[in-house]
Amino acid sequence: MPRYCLFGDTVNTASRMESTGLPYRIHVNIRTVTILHSLKEGFKLDVRGKTELKGKGIEDTYWLVGRDGFNKPIPTPPDLQPANGRPGWAEVRPGLGDRGAAIRL
Repeated sequence: MPRYCLFGDTVNTASRMESTGLPYRIHVNIRTVTILHSLKEGFKLDVRGKTELKGKGIEDTYWLVGRDGFNKPIPTPPDLQPANGRPGWAEVRPGLGDRGAAIRL
C-alpha cells in the first residue's frame, strides 16, 4: 500500500481548521470563500466569525452550508456530551446553534 507524507503550511492550516470545526459542518477560511465566489456557482456560506487558529492567529472563518439548486437538508449536529464522565473528551463548542450571518456567493 502506498504511503504518503504531507507537510507544509497548507496541511497545517487544514489541521487547524479541522480542529476548530464542528461535527457535520464544513469549515472554510477566507481563501476558500474567495475561490468559491470566483466560481460563480451559487455556494452559500454562513459567517462563523473570528476563530483562533493555533500558530496562525485569529482569522474570519465561515461554514459552507449549501449551494443553489442543492435542496437536501443540512444534517443536525449531534448533541455531544462528555464521554464516560471525562470532561473535555467530547463537548459542544460555543456557537453550535448560532449560525451567524449568512452570505451568498
